[in-house]
Amino acid sequence: MSRNRLFAATAVLALATLTGSCDCGSGSVTGDDPASGDARVPAPDSDYILVPPPDTGSSRGCTTSSECAGETCFAGICCHAAAAVCGSVCCAAGTTCLFNQCVTPGKACYTAAECGSDEYCETALGIGPAPGDPVDAGLCTQPPPQTGRCLARPAVCSPGVDAACVRACEYRPDPEAALDAVPRWSWGPVAETFPDYTDIWSTPVVGRLFDSNCDGKVDELDPPNVVFVSGNAAGTCCGCLKAADGGVLVPSTCHTGVLRALDGQSGRELWSLDKLPGSNGFMGLSLAIGDLLPDPAEPRMEIAAITAEGFLVLVSGSGELLKKSDLPIPNAEATSSFGWGGGLAIADMNGDGKPEIAFGPHVFSLETGDLLLKFTGRGGTGGSSALSTFADIDGDGLSELVVGKAAFHWPDGAVVWVRTDRPIPAADGGVGKVFPEGFPAVADLDQDGEPEVVVVAAGHVFILRGSDGSNAVAPLLLEGADVTGGGPPTVADFDGDGKPEIGVAQELVYFVLKPTVPAPGQISGVRVLYRKPNHDLSSSVTGSTVFDFEGDGRAEVIYGDECFLWVFDGEKGGVRFATSRTSFTATEASLVADVDGDGRAEIVLVSNGASPSGWKCLDAQGVPVEVDGVTWQPGPTASKAYRGITVFGDRAKGWVGTRALWNQHTYHVTGICDDRDSACPASSHYGQIPSHEPKSWSKPWTNNFRQNVQDEGVFDAPDPTVSVSAECSDPLRITVAVRNAGQASRPAGVAVAVFVEEAGGTRQIATTSTTRALLPSQTELLIVELEAGSGDLAFHAKIINDPAHPTFHECRTGNNRSETIVAPCPE
Repeated sequence: MSRNRLFAATAVLALATLTGSCDCGSGSVTGDDPASGDARVPAPDSDYILVPPPDTGSSRGCTTSSECAGETCFAGICCHAAAAVCGSVCCAAGTTCLFNQCVTPGKACYTAAECGSDEYCETALGIGPAPGDPVDAGLCTQPPPQTGRCLARPAVCSPGVDAACVRACEYRPDPEAALDAVPRWSWGPVAETFPDYTDIWSTPVVGRLFDSNCDGKVDELDPPNVVFVSGNAAGTCCGCLKAADGGVLVPSTCHTGVLRALDGQSGRELWSLDKLPGSNGFMGLSLAIGDLLPDPAEPRMEIAAITAEGFLVLVSGSGELLKKSDLPIPNAEATSSFGWGGGLAIADMNGDGKPEIAFGPHVFSLETGDLLLKFTGRGGTGGSSALSTFADIDGDGLSELVVGKAAFHWPDGAVVWVRTDRPIPAADGGVGKVFPEGFPAVADLDQDGEPEVVVVAAGHVFILRGSDGSNAVAPLLLEGADVTGGGPPTVADFDGDGKPEIGVAQELVYFVLKPTVPAPGQISGVRVLYRKPNHDLSSSVTGSTVFDFEGDGRAEVIYGDECFLWVFDGEKGGVRFATSRTSFTATEASLVADVDGDGRAEIVLVSNGASPSGWKCLDAQGVPVEVDGVTWQPGPTASKAYRGITVFGDRAKGWVGTRALWNQHTYHVTGICDDRDSACPASSHYGQIPSHEPKSWSKPWTNNFRQNVQDEGVFDAPDPTVSVSAECSDPLRITVAVRNAGQASRPAGVAVAVFVEEAGGTRQIATTSTTRALLPSQTELLIVELEAGSGDLAFHAKIINDPAHPTFHECRTGNNRSETIVAPCPE
C-alpha cells in the first residue's frame, strides 16, 4: 500500500426517501447507470431510519456461489453483480440501489425544476455531462451539467413527527459573537481589460445572468454574477475633472464607464463592454436587472443601463445589446455630473407583463415591444442623482412612480400628489425653501396596513402618507447634520421589537430612527435610537443597506463612507465589523446577497480611487484618520487608495441564508421574484418582475426597504456525511462518498481522510476533498486505488473539520465518520 491514486468520479448522488431520527439530517446515495442496476451505495449511518424499500430485489442468502443458480455469492447475498448488492437484497435490472433501497428512477432531468413538486433531480443516475457541441473553455467557468433522473424528495418532519420524513437541518449563529468576516475574492485595482477603469461609485446588482456552464440555459446550476459600471475618475470624483484635448472638451468621467460582469464564485471577469456603437461609454450610475423581455420558454434576466448620451439600453447577460430607447433622458449628456449618483428602478406599472424602467421621473416602457420614453413626471425630479421607486401607494392595484416629493400615475405621468409647500421651519434653515428633492423609501411605519413614504432631503427625514403625500408626522432635522445632505434611507426592524425603524447616513453621523406609534395609523414623533460617527465630509448622501446576519430579528447596518465600510449592530449601534476603503461617496451602497450561490450571505464592498489625502483618510501630515476606534489602513495603489470590489463572507460560512439577488438600488424583495420564497405568487420564476407587485408592507418579513431577506430557511445548513465502499478488483478501489444530508448547499472543499485499519492500529493513507458544490441531497464520489493484496483489510473515512477552527458550520457532527468496510469479494 505504498502506492495509491486518488481522483473524483464524474457522478454525484443524492438522497432517497427516508425517515430520520437524527438532529438534522437526511441520507445520501451513490450510483452510476440506472438502466443497468450497477449502483452501489455505502450503508447509511446507523442513526438513520429508512422507509421500507419497494419490492424490487431478491434476498436469497448464500455461503458459496454454488448455491446461487448461475449468480454469484457476494457477502452472503446471491446477485448477478457485486454493484447490485443493496444491503440485504440484490437489485433487479432496471433499478438502482439508493441508500439500501432498490428504486426505479423517474424521467430524465437536469435540475429539480424539470421534476415534480415532490421530487428532486438525482444527477448521479444520469449518463454524464449534457450533450452538445464543444464550447470555449475560456468562457465556461463551471463544468457541464449532468443529466439525472427524478426521484421522490423526502418531506421535512413537522415538530414531533418521525414517520417518512427527515429532520430539519439548521445552524443558528451566535448573535453576540463578532462578525468573523474574511475576504472571499476581490476584483481590482487593475482589471484584465480596460485596466485603469476600476473605480466604482454605484451600487452593483447581483443575480444569475450568465450561462457559466455553457448548457444554453441560465438556471440554478449557474452561479450568480456581480454586474456594475466602473470608470476612471483619476483620483477625484467623476464630473469634478473637466479636461480638454486640443480645445475639445473631453467627456466627463461620469459618462465613460465600462459595463462589466463578474463570476460570483471567483470574481473572474466574464465580459466587459466599454461602449456601444456611436457612444462614449456608460453612465456610472446604479444599474437594474430583471426579466425585462419575458420569454416563457427561456426565462432570463437582462441588464438596464444608461449610455453616455443618456439613452436607456438593455444588455443581455453575455454583454450583447438587445434594445435601445427611442429618446435619451433629457439633458443627461449635457450634465457633466450625470452618472455621479442615482440609479434605475424597475416595475410593471400597468400589469401587462412587460416591465417599465425609470430614472427619476422619466419612465421607459416595453409595452409595444420597443423601448420607448413613455412619460416624464412633472413637479418632482429627484435631481441628477435620482433614486425613484415603484409602489401601489394609493391602493388602485397598479404601481405608481415615487420620486420623493411627488408620485405619478401610469400611463401619462398624471400627478398622484406633489409637495410644493415649504415644510422646513425657519429654525432649521428652511426660510423660503420649497419641499426639497430627496430620496424615497416605502414601508408601513404606523402599523395600519397602509404605506408611508420616507423621504430624506436637506438634512431632514420626512414621513409622508402614501395615499396623499401629507405629513404623517412633523419633519425631523438630523441634529448636527449638513442641511443639504442625507443619504437614501433604509427601513428594517433594527431592535427586534417587530416594528420597522429608519436608517440614514449623514455627513459625520449615521442615524437609526424609531417612530413612536401610540396606535395603528398614528405617529406621534420620531426619536433617535442611536447615532454612530462616520466620515463623509464630501457628498453626505451615501447609501446604506440592511441585513440580519444571525437571523435573530435584529438587522445590522451595512454602510460605507469615504474611508471605511461599517457594519453596525442594529439594536445598539456597536461596531461589529469595519474595514478600510476609499470613495468620493456618491449615492452608492455596499450590499448583502448570496453572491456565490452557496446559500449563505456575503457582503459586496465597492471602492473608488479617491485621493486619501483629498478625502481626508490621511491628514495633512499623512497620518491615517481614526473614527470610532478604527484606524484607516492604506490601500494597495500608489496613491494608497482602494479601487474595485471585495466580497466578504463568514470565515466558516455561518451567516444565515439569503437571496442570490439584488436587482436595483431601491431594492425591496417584492420587486423581483425568487422561486425559493413566497414574495411573489407560486407560479413566478427567478428574476421575474411581477405584473402586479405584491405590497411589500403587507407582510412582516417584507415590510422593509434595502434589506435582503428570505421568508424561511434562513438557518438551513449543510450536513456533509461520509461513507465508504470497496470494489474487489486489482487494484483495489475504495469509493468515498461525501454526501450533503442537509438543507443548504455545501461548496467544494470538504476535506476527507481515508484510513486503513491494521493489526497495529489505524493509519491514514489518503486525504482528499470534494471538487464541486453539493446541493442538498447530493453526493460526490472520490476514489482511492490501492495496489493488489489489500482486499483483506478494513477501511474507514472521516470528514476533517476542526471544531475549534471550523471551515464550515453544519447542523451536526456525529455523522462525520464512516462505518468500517471490507471489499465484498466473491465467496
